[in-house]
Amino acid sequence: MRTWWLTSITLTIVVMAGSIAGTASAVTVWRWVDQNGVTHYSDRPVEGAEPIELAGAQTFPGTPSPSTAPSVSPQPGMQSGPTRQETQAQAYRRFEIVSPAQQETLWNIGGTLNVSVSLDPPLQAGHRIDVYLDGERRNLGATSTQFSIPEVFRGVHTLQGVIVDESGAEVLRSLAITFMVQQTSILNPNNPTPPARRN
Repeated sequence: MRTWWLTSITLTIVVMAGSIAGTASAVTVWRWVDQNGVTHYSDRPVEGAEPIELAGAQTFPGTPSPSTAPSVSPQPGMQSGPTRQETQAQAYRRFEIVSPAQQETLWNIGGTLNVSVSLDPPLQAGHRIDVYLDGERRNLGATSTQFSIPEVFRGVHTLQGVIVDESGAEVLRSLAITFMVQQTSILNPNNPTPPARRN
């Protein structure tokens, strides 16, 4: 048992020595069998030992660096980089509602709200502008920065613009604004245009 253990240690040392050398050339070790039938190995010549050529340490190619790694083209159906909507949204540097202004009070609009938006750059081909009025989508399909929204009556409202592409998918939304619509009445003592008196 002891002899086998010593033999294993000797073999391990020899193999490690060959690995540490790390050269491509072969390493020579000597092997012999003693009178008890136990095989021994040594890195030095021993009387009656036979030389054995061990191959040099095995090496493996390293992982290529990102700069040298070959580029892989995306396969059909795989997305690479930003999506189309993200690219379209990035194309607009500014999209905001100019009129009505935030917290503005509008008088006597007759149920029709005139809206003006600011866009930079201008609206892209195939894009149009819709709005959310009080959280409800109004599909206006406007292609100009000035348009009208019908059926906007007295009260407090919220308004948000949205740019959509040719498929109807949203590209970009503006910030929402809040405005108020008021209607003068002959019963209102602050009526700026009271009716004419009869004689």
